Amino acid sequence: MIAQPRIGHDEVFVLSKIFIERGSVLACASALLMIMSNNVVAQTQTWDLLSTAQRVLQEAPERGAAEAEVKARQGRLGQASVWPNPTVELGASNAMGKDDGKGGTDLNQFSISQPLPLSGRLGLQRKQAGANLKQAQANVDQQSLLLEYEAARVFHGLQFSYAQLNLAQQRLKSADEFQHIGQRREQAGDLSRLARLRLDLVRESAKQDMASAEGDFSESLSDFQTLLNMAAAEPQLVALDRFPALPPLLELEARLNAHPALMAARQGVESAGHGVAVARANRWADPEVWLAQERDVLGGRRQNAIAFGVAVTVPLWNRGKGNIDTAQANKQKAQLEVTGLQRQLGNRLRLNHLHLAHLVKQGREFRSRVLEPAEEVFQLSRKGFAAGQVEILNLVDAVDTYFSARVRYLELLKQAWLEAAALRRNAGLSLLNHEGTAQ
Repeated sequence: MIAQPRIGHDEVFVLSKIFIERGSVLACASALLMIMSNNVVAQTQTWDLLSTAQRVLQEAPERGAAEAEVKARQGRLGQASVWPNPTVELGASNAMGKDDGKGGTDLNQFSISQPLPLSGRLGLQRKQAGANLKQAQANVDQQSLLLEYEAARVFHGLQFSYAQLNLAQQRLKSADEFQHIGQRREQAGDLSRLARLRLDLVRESAKQDMASAEGDFSESLSDFQTLLNMAAAEPQLVALDRFPALPPLLELEARLNAHPALMAARQGVESAGHGVAVARANRWADPEVWLAQERDVLGGRRQNAIAFGVAVTVPLWNRGKGNIDTAQANKQKAQLEVTGLQRQLGNRLRLNHLHLAHLVKQGREFRSRVLEPAEEVFQLSRKGFAAGQVEILNLVDAVDTYFSARVRYLELLKQAWLEAAALRRNAGLSLLNHEGTAQ
């Protein structure tokens, strides 16, 4: 019978350590795999205008600063109607010790006074603080509109540069194809050296366009990543291939009064109006009631005496007229700012709508009358050149016309989407609600 080997305590410890280390490695590998999977999922997200705006509002410090201002004004609202604190005074002297011959210093004075806000100032201050709070809340919505426009500008810029890069790649690919065809035809004696050199120039020109498009795309990608606070990864984007919808102008004008900038400006007028009332109330200082107790030597012995009274400030020299005039001027200024802002927003809204309608119409006509015919000419010239039926100058002209038309069409798309973003900004229309979801 063969004896079985026995494993001692040391061997058990070593084997356990090996298993634990291997288990840790497996656990780390599993965690790393999960992290990589999450990163892959995050990087494969397809970004559109809505998701870009959501990310910008989440990451932008400007919105956080506007929300912090709301909290600050909430604190001022809570403080606006608080009564002033009472004042307590204590005094000590050696007067009693000298009077009765006992000597020493004694606590012999105590008084308390309380200002009474009887002018209605606290209620007026609370109304003014409430208007300031509503103004800050409207400014948060206005800041969101500005951030959404910035998100649209950067997103559509990246869309355009990415589409332009793809177009440059297609142009370079077609130039390579024509160059190879030209080389074969030159070797076959079917194409002159001058024509083949012309194709080489076409190819080098396409290569330069490719380098320029790569640079523009890198800059747009950097702006996109910075604004969205993203890691250095190339995002997937929805294609820039259609024009935005054109909302009716009458509906936009009807909703203009609810524009966050106008609402904030109107709250500024209301706050300034309450400021005038506060300045008038401040002409009269708060009266103070006071109660005092003094201890002194009276009738040959130490006794307490109580006194009370009211202190009133007489507005003899300072009646606060300058403060009232300043508050009235601030109110007038705020009213004029509302009028000017309303006129400015209405004018910009009409111009944006007119320009967007023109771009949409121009883009559709350009596609049907220029881009599609240019594509047909390009395809026919491409096949004809391969078959030796199209001259080199006609081919070069067809290539330039087609790719220039595609670039121009992309420019019209980009301009239209940027104009739509400006239209939303000036109309006060947000892509997102207060919860950050689509509305």
